Amino acid sequence: MHSTLFALFAFASTAFTASIPRAASELKPFEISGLNFTQSAGSDTAAVRFYVNDLNTNDLTICGDDDVLPNQLRFCNGIPQYVFGSDFKTLAVSWLWLPNGVQNHTAASVTTDIALNCVDDSSEQGKKQCHADTIRVVPTIVAP
Repeated sequence: MHSTLFALFAFASTAFTASIPRAASELKPFEISGLNFTQSAGSDTAAVRFYVNDLNTNDLTICGDDDVLPNQLRFCNGIPQYVFGSDFKTLAVSWLWLPNGVQNHTAASVTTDIALNCVDDSSEQGKKQCHADTIRVVPTIVAP
């Protein structure tokens, strides 16, 4: 499943000129925080919100939407891209830095399991309100 998630990533078109990691030894973790997830019983979609903090550039981006489907590539408010696995318990995040155009880009990607803590939402029968603790993950450079 992890390779399927990576296959969904495409290149972003946003340029970013901050300090860019050049090697895996320079790469700092991504921090995924504030993950909130709501899904109604029988629904294929979920409302998802979370933050991605790139500790390489100190760029904090909000991600999420109201109709997120599993295995569907989504873009955050900014550079990162994300996709959830088929059970919404796996999350892949990709970040692309383009300091001097596409020819000199660096891309990093990570896939992680998510432990959702869920409670019933009293506003609708069968609706779940879930959150996850902050996740710190070290990405892999996938393009030099």
